[in-house]
Amino acid sequence: MWPTPRAGPRADVHLAVRYHSAQGVVVASARKISGGGLFIDTATPLAVNQDVLLQFSLPGVAEPCELQGLVVWSNPFASQTLFPTGMGIKFLKLSPHQKKTLDAFVQAKLAEAPSGA
Repeated sequence: MWPTPRAGPRADVHLAVRYHSAQGVVVASARKISGGGLFIDTATPLAVNQDVLLQFSLPGVAEPCELQGLVVWSNPFASQTLFPTGMGIKFLKLSPHQKKTLDAFVQAKLAEAPSGA
């Protein structure tokens, strides 16, 4: 499945993300985040259209994030495509506070990134 268009800028991150799967609780690494979702680097991505409960902490933000999401992109075959192995998650049912916190975090990460990156 090809990546879906995304709304808003994405920032590079290295966040530990916990989510539930058929194998139980999985801890993986998020490599990109936006105000609307994130990319999880995993060799065993979940299927597209699967609901997922995410748990992660943003550096510099006191309260941990626990968000509902939906798998909108999944690639278990990195060696066969140009896209990385993993899955794209769209955040669902964000409260105004959660949306504001995520947007502020992404903007701060983008501001600290070297220009031209």
